[in-house]
Amino acid sequence: MLFDDRKQALGRALAGGLIGLAVLIPLGGLFNDFVAGGVIAMGTHTPFRLVSCDLERWVGSEPLALAIQLALYFILGAETGIATLPFAEEGRVLLARSLLHFALTAALLTLTCTLLGWAWSWRPMAVYLLLLAAVYLLIWLGRWVGWYTELSAIREKLGLAPGPSPLKWRESLPYLPFAVLLCVALPAGLGLFDAADVPVLRALLYPYLLLPVGGAASGFSLGKRRGWCPLYPAACGALALASVFLVYNQTALYMVGIAVAAALLGNLAGTLLRRPGERRRG
Repeated sequence: MLFDDRKQALGRALAGGLIGLAVLIPLGGLFNDFVAGGVIAMGTHTPFRLVSCDLERWVGSEPLALAIQLALYFILGAETGIATLPFAEEGRVLLARSLLHFALTAALLTLTCTLLGWAWSWRPMAVYLLLLAAVYLLIWLGRWVGWYTELSAIREKLGLAPGPSPLKWRESLPYLPFAVLLCVALPAGLGLFDAADVPVLRALLYPYLLLPVGGAASGFSLGKRRGWCPLYPAACGALALASVFLVYNQTALYMVGIAVAAALLGNLAGTLLRRPGERRRG
Protein backbone atom coordinates (compact mmCIF):
# COMPACT_ATOMS: atom_id res chain seq x y z
CA MET A 1 0.00 0.00 0.00
CA LEU A 2 1.38 3.40 -0.99
CA PHE A 3 -0.35 5.24 1.85
CA ASP A 4 -0.58 4.78 5.58
CA ASP A 5 -3.95 6.61 5.75
CA ARG A 6 -6.07 4.50 3.41
CA LYS A 7 -9.29 6.41 4.09
CA GLN A 8 -7.74 9.70 3.00
CA ALA A 9 -6.21 8.04 -0.05
CA LEU A 10 -9.56 6.56 -1.09
CA GLY A 11 -11.18 9.99 -0.72
CA ARG A 12 -8.58 11.60 -2.97
CA ALA A 13 -8.88 8.74 -5.44
CA LEU A 14 -12.66 9.14 -5.65
CA ALA A 15 -12.43 12.90 -6.09
CA GLY A 16 -9.69 12.52 -8.69
CA GLY A 17 -11.67 9.87 -10.56
CA LEU A 18 -14.74 12.10 -10.81
CA ILE A 19 -12.59 15.03 -11.97
CA GLY A 20 -10.92 12.71 -14.46
CA LEU A 21 -14.31 11.81 -15.93
CA ALA A 22 -15.35 15.47 -16.12
CA VAL A 23 -12.11 16.46 -17.89
CA LEU A 24 -11.40 13.44 -20.07
CA ILE A 25 -14.89 12.86 -21.47
CA PRO A 26 -14.90 16.13 -23.48
CA LEU A 27 -11.15 16.05 -24.11
CA GLY A 28 -11.29 12.40 -25.10
CA GLY A 29 -14.17 13.14 -27.44
CA LEU A 30 -12.00 15.62 -29.29
CA PHE A 31 -9.08 13.17 -29.42
CA ASN A 32 -11.31 10.35 -30.65
CA ASP A 33 -12.62 12.57 -33.42
CA PHE A 34 -9.15 13.83 -34.31
CA VAL A 35 -7.80 10.30 -34.65
CA ALA A 36 -10.80 8.96 -36.56
CA GLY A 37 -11.43 11.95 -38.81
CA GLY A 38 -8.13 13.80 -38.94
CA VAL A 39 -5.34 11.25 -38.87
CA ILE A 40 -6.81 7.97 -40.08
CA ALA A 41 -9.59 9.70 -42.05
CA MET A 42 -12.17 6.97 -41.55
CA GLY A 43 -15.87 7.75 -41.77
CA THR A 44 -17.56 11.12 -41.53
CA HIS A 45 -15.65 13.79 -39.65
CA THR A 46 -17.60 15.10 -36.64
CA PRO A 47 -16.60 17.66 -33.99
CA PHE A 48 -16.99 15.13 -31.16
CA ARG A 49 -16.78 11.34 -30.98
CA LEU A 50 -17.65 9.93 -27.54
CA VAL A 51 -16.45 6.36 -28.11
CA SER A 52 -13.08 5.49 -29.62
CA CYS A 53 -13.42 3.81 -33.01
CA ASP A 54 -10.35 1.68 -32.34
CA LEU A 55 -11.65 0.41 -29.01
CA GLU A 56 -15.14 -0.20 -30.39
CA ARG A 57 -13.71 -2.20 -33.28
CA TRP A 58 -11.50 -4.18 -30.90
CA VAL A 59 -14.24 -5.18 -28.40
CA GLY A 60 -17.01 -5.39 -31.01
CA SER A 61 -19.59 -3.46 -28.97
CA GLU A 62 -20.14 0.28 -28.55
CA PRO A 63 -21.64 0.09 -25.00
CA LEU A 64 -18.80 -2.16 -23.82
CA ALA A 65 -16.22 0.13 -25.43
CA LEU A 66 -17.79 3.12 -23.69
CA ALA A 67 -17.75 1.32 -20.33
CA ILE A 68 -14.06 0.40 -20.72
CA GLN A 69 -13.21 3.93 -21.83
CA LEU A 70 -14.99 5.55 -18.86
CA ALA A 71 -13.28 3.10 -16.49
CA LEU A 72 -9.88 4.08 -17.88
CA TYR A 73 -10.74 7.78 -17.51
CA PHE A 74 -11.80 7.25 -13.89
CA ILE A 75 -8.70 5.24 -12.97
CA LEU A 76 -6.40 7.83 -14.57
CA GLY A 77 -8.11 10.58 -12.59
CA ALA A 78 -7.92 8.51 -9.40
CA GLU A 79 -4.19 7.92 -9.92
CA THR A 80 -3.65 11.65 -10.36
CA GLY A 81 -5.80 12.44 -7.33
CA ILE A 82 -3.83 10.27 -4.92
CA ALA A 83 -0.59 11.75 -6.26
CA THR A 84 -1.48 14.95 -4.40
CA LEU A 85 -0.94 13.13 -1.09
CA PRO A 86 2.55 12.59 0.38
CA PHE A 87 3.39 8.90 0.02
CA ALA A 88 5.55 8.82 3.15
CA GLU A 89 7.42 11.05 5.60
CA GLU A 90 10.87 9.46 5.19
CA GLY A 91 13.08 10.35 2.25
CA ARG A 92 13.90 6.90 0.84
CA VAL A 93 10.41 5.50 1.32
CA LEU A 94 8.92 8.65 -0.19
CA LEU A 95 11.16 8.41 -3.26
CA ALA A 96 10.56 4.68 -3.77
CA ARG A 97 6.78 4.95 -3.47
CA SER A 98 6.68 8.04 -5.70
CA LEU A 99 8.66 6.28 -8.44
CA LEU A 100 6.42 3.23 -8.17
CA HIS A 101 3.28 5.34 -8.44
CA PHE A 102 4.68 7.25 -11.43
CA ALA A 103 5.57 4.00 -13.19
CA LEU A 104 2.05 2.62 -12.61
CA THR A 105 0.45 5.83 -13.85
CA ALA A 106 2.69 5.92 -16.92
CA ALA A 107 1.82 2.29 -17.71
CA LEU A 108 -1.90 3.03 -17.34
CA LEU A 109 -1.60 6.11 -19.57
CA THR A 110 0.25 4.07 -22.20
CA LEU A 111 -2.42 1.37 -22.07
CA THR A 112 -5.21 3.95 -22.38
CA CYS A 113 -3.65 5.76 -25.33
CA THR A 114 -2.93 2.45 -27.09
CA LEU A 115 -6.43 1.02 -26.63
CA LEU A 116 -8.13 4.26 -27.68
CA GLY A 117 -5.87 4.73 -30.68
CA TRP A 118 -4.42 8.03 -29.49
CA ALA A 119 -0.82 6.85 -29.88
CA TRP A 120 -0.49 6.23 -33.60
CA SER A 121 3.31 6.57 -33.35
CA TRP A 122 5.96 6.95 -30.68
CA ARG A 123 5.93 10.76 -30.90
CA PRO A 124 2.43 11.39 -29.48
CA MET A 125 3.02 8.76 -26.80
CA ALA A 126 6.25 10.51 -25.83
CA VAL A 127 4.34 13.81 -25.58
CA TYR A 128 1.70 12.24 -23.32
CA LEU A 129 4.39 10.85 -21.03
CA LEU A 130 6.20 14.20 -21.03
CA LEU A 131 3.01 15.97 -19.98
CA LEU A 132 2.48 13.35 -17.27
CA ALA A 133 6.00 13.94 -15.97
CA ALA A 134 5.37 17.71 -16.02
CA VAL A 135 2.14 17.28 -14.02
CA TYR A 136 3.96 15.04 -11.56
CA LEU A 137 6.75 17.59 -11.16
CA LEU A 138 4.21 20.37 -10.64
CA ILE A 139 2.54 18.34 -7.90
CA TRP A 140 5.93 17.82 -6.25
CA LEU A 141 6.70 21.53 -6.48
CA GLY A 142 3.33 22.36 -4.97
CA ARG A 143 3.93 19.93 -2.13
CA TRP A 144 7.37 21.43 -1.48
CA VAL A 145 5.90 24.93 -1.40
CA GLY A 146 3.32 23.70 1.10
CA TRP A 147 5.99 22.26 3.39
CA TYR A 148 8.06 25.43 3.07
CA THR A 149 5.05 27.56 4.00
CA GLU A 150 4.25 25.38 7.01
CA LEU A 151 7.84 25.71 8.21
CA SER A 152 7.68 29.50 7.77
CA ALA A 153 4.43 29.61 9.76
CA ILE A 154 6.02 27.66 12.60
CA ARG A 155 9.02 29.99 12.61
CA GLU A 156 6.69 32.99 12.62
CA LYS A 157 4.77 31.69 15.65
CA LEU A 158 8.06 31.18 17.48
CA GLY A 159 9.15 34.71 16.64
CA LEU A 160 12.04 33.51 14.50
CA ALA A 161 10.79 34.66 11.11
CA PRO A 162 11.86 38.02 9.66
CA GLY A 163 9.28 40.54 8.49
CA PRO A 164 8.02 40.75 4.91
CA SER A 165 10.79 41.40 2.40
CA PRO A 166 10.66 44.36 -0.05
CA LEU A 167 8.05 43.59 -2.71
CA LYS A 168 7.95 40.13 -1.08
CA TRP A 169 10.83 38.83 -3.18
CA ARG A 170 11.78 36.29 -0.52
CA GLU A 171 8.22 35.02 -0.27
CA SER A 172 8.10 34.56 -4.06
CA LEU A 173 11.31 32.53 -4.29
CA PRO A 174 9.74 29.09 -3.60
CA TYR A 175 7.53 29.56 -6.67
CA LEU A 176 10.40 30.44 -8.99
CA PRO A 177 11.18 26.78 -9.91
CA PHE A 178 7.55 26.40 -10.98
CA ALA A 179 7.82 29.50 -13.16
CA VAL A 180 11.00 28.18 -14.79
CA LEU A 181 9.33 24.86 -15.50
CA LEU A 182 6.16 26.46 -16.87
CA CYS A 183 7.68 29.28 -18.93
CA VAL A 184 10.93 27.74 -20.20
CA ALA A 185 11.30 23.99 -19.64
CA LEU A 186 7.79 22.97 -20.73
CA PRO A 187 7.75 24.73 -24.14
CA ALA A 188 11.30 23.54 -24.81
CA GLY A 189 10.29 19.96 -23.99
CA LEU A 190 7.19 20.14 -26.18
CA GLY A 191 9.33 21.43 -29.02
CA LEU A 192 11.23 18.14 -29.09
CA PHE A 193 8.09 16.28 -30.15
CA ASP A 194 6.20 18.92 -32.11
CA ALA A 195 5.73 18.79 -35.86
CA ALA A 196 7.91 21.20 -37.83
CA ASP A 197 5.17 22.22 -40.27
CA VAL A 198 2.22 22.44 -37.83
CA PRO A 199 3.52 22.98 -34.25
CA VAL A 200 0.22 22.23 -32.51
CA LEU A 201 1.80 21.67 -29.10
CA ARG A 202 3.85 24.87 -28.99
CA ALA A 203 1.52 27.13 -30.99
CA LEU A 204 -1.88 26.07 -29.62
CA LEU A 205 -1.80 23.78 -26.59
CA TYR A 206 0.93 25.63 -24.68
CA PRO A 207 0.08 29.35 -25.12
CA TYR A 208 -3.71 29.01 -24.92
CA LEU A 209 -4.08 26.31 -22.26
CA LEU A 210 -0.98 25.27 -20.33
CA LEU A 211 0.59 28.71 -19.90
CA PRO A 212 -2.51 30.65 -18.73
CA VAL A 213 -3.81 27.84 -16.51
CA GLY A 214 -0.41 27.20 -14.94
CA GLY A 215 0.32 30.89 -14.44
CA ALA A 216 -3.07 31.62 -12.90
CA ALA A 217 -2.96 28.56 -10.61
CA SER A 218 0.53 29.31 -9.31
CA GLY A 219 -0.25 33.00 -8.86
CA PHE A 220 -3.42 32.11 -6.98
CA SER A 221 -1.55 29.73 -4.68
CA LEU A 222 1.08 32.37 -3.95
CA GLY A 223 -1.58 35.00 -3.30
CA LYS A 224 -3.47 32.73 -0.90
CA ARG A 225 -0.30 31.91 1.03
CA ARG A 226 1.66 35.17 0.87
CA GLY A 227 -0.63 37.90 -0.41
CA TRP A 228 0.18 40.43 -3.12
CA CYS A 229 3.58 39.54 -4.65
CA PRO A 230 4.16 41.74 -7.72
CA LEU A 231 7.56 40.26 -8.53
CA TYR A 232 6.13 36.86 -9.39
CA PRO A 233 4.13 38.01 -12.46
CA ALA A 234 7.18 40.03 -13.50
CA ALA A 235 9.37 36.93 -13.18
CA CYS A 236 6.91 34.91 -15.27
CA GLY A 237 7.02 37.62 -17.93
CA ALA A 238 10.83 37.71 -17.95
CA LEU A 239 11.06 33.93 -18.25
CA ALA A 240 8.45 33.89 -21.01
CA LEU A 241 10.47 36.54 -22.83
CA ALA A 242 13.56 34.35 -22.57
CA SER A 243 11.54 31.42 -23.91
CA VAL A 244 10.41 33.49 -26.90
CA PHE A 245 13.99 33.85 -28.09
CA LEU A 246 15.17 30.39 -26.95
CA VAL A 247 12.25 28.31 -28.25
CA TYR A 248 10.16 30.56 -30.51
CA ASN A 249 10.83 33.85 -32.30
CA GLN A 250 9.62 37.44 -32.12
CA THR A 251 6.16 36.45 -33.40
CA ALA A 252 5.53 34.75 -30.04
CA LEU A 253 5.98 37.90 -27.96
CA TYR A 254 2.27 37.81 -27.13
CA MET A 255 3.07 34.93 -24.74
CA VAL A 256 4.84 37.38 -22.46
CA GLY A 257 1.56 39.23 -21.99
CA ILE A 258 -0.30 35.96 -21.37
CA ALA A 259 2.23 34.87 -18.74
CA VAL A 260 2.14 38.21 -16.92
CA ALA A 261 -1.66 38.57 -17.07
CA ALA A 262 -2.36 35.01 -15.91
CA ALA A 263 0.03 35.18 -12.95
CA LEU A 264 -1.15 38.69 -12.06
CA LEU A 265 -4.86 37.85 -12.10
CA GLY A 266 -4.25 34.63 -10.17
CA ASN A 267 -2.20 36.45 -7.55
CA LEU A 268 -4.83 39.17 -7.16
CA ALA A 269 -7.61 36.57 -6.79
CA GLY A 270 -5.63 34.62 -4.20
CA THR A 271 -4.84 37.80 -2.27
CA LEU A 272 -8.49 38.89 -2.19
CA LEU A 273 -9.60 35.48 -0.92
CA ARG A 274 -7.20 35.43 2.03
CA ARG A 275 -8.67 35.41 5.51
CA PRO A 276 -8.56 38.74 7.43
CA GLY A 277 -5.95 37.43 9.89
CA GLU A 278 -3.68 36.36 7.04
CA ARG A 279 -4.02 39.77 5.40
CA ARG A 280 -2.85 41.54 8.54
CA ARG A 281 0.22 39.34 8.73
CA GLY A 282 1.02 40.17 5.10
